[in-house]
Amino acid sequence: MKNKFRRFGFLRAESGAAAVEAVFVLPFIFLLYMGLQDFTALVSFNRKVTSTAAMMSDTISQYANTITRASITDIFNGVSLLMQPTSDALVHVDIYDYTWVGTTPTLSWKVNNGKGPTCNVPDTSNLGNLMAAGNDIVISVSCFTFTPFFANVLGAGSYLLNQSIASRPRASAALKCITQAGGTTACTS
Repeated sequence: MKNKFRRFGFLRAESGAAAVEAVFVLPFIFLLYMGLQDFTALVSFNRKVTSTAAMMSDTISQYANTITRASITDIFNGVSLLMQPTSDALVHVDIYDYTWVGTTPTLSWKVNNGKGPTCNVPDTSNLGNLMAAGNDIVISVSCFTFTPFFANVLGAGSYLLNQSIASRPRASAALKCITQAGGTTACTS
């Protein structure tokens, strides 16, 4: 019987070395595990914010000539599907349409879903490389405030995840937004 326990020397050790090692190693393993939980959530939410911006820009740019505010509101409803199980009330989406006037991009119209935090305005300094005279460009900006669970307990705070995606209208060179079908009033937030 004595030989059986001799193989498992740590079971008969009385020096306490294993306990001391555990005291040093277990907190590190716990911090690593919780940090990986927060990092995985950050990557997941960043992917959802990017998908939201891409879906909004791509869907709106498929309309020919004009789009109504009601159609954009219907497209905003798709955000809840992309963000599940997180509420879409926490995600803000801005849609911008720029037209090339002279040598500068000029804002034609802008709409938003009226939810979540305020997003950063898209950088228009390089739009000249993407646009030509008479061609519009649709930019969708989506943002979400990510608050890590474990890192927040340690005082890390929140992070604004912000993504901009640009698309050219496909069915026409320019895309106008009107408040209602058959109307002429341009969209504004």
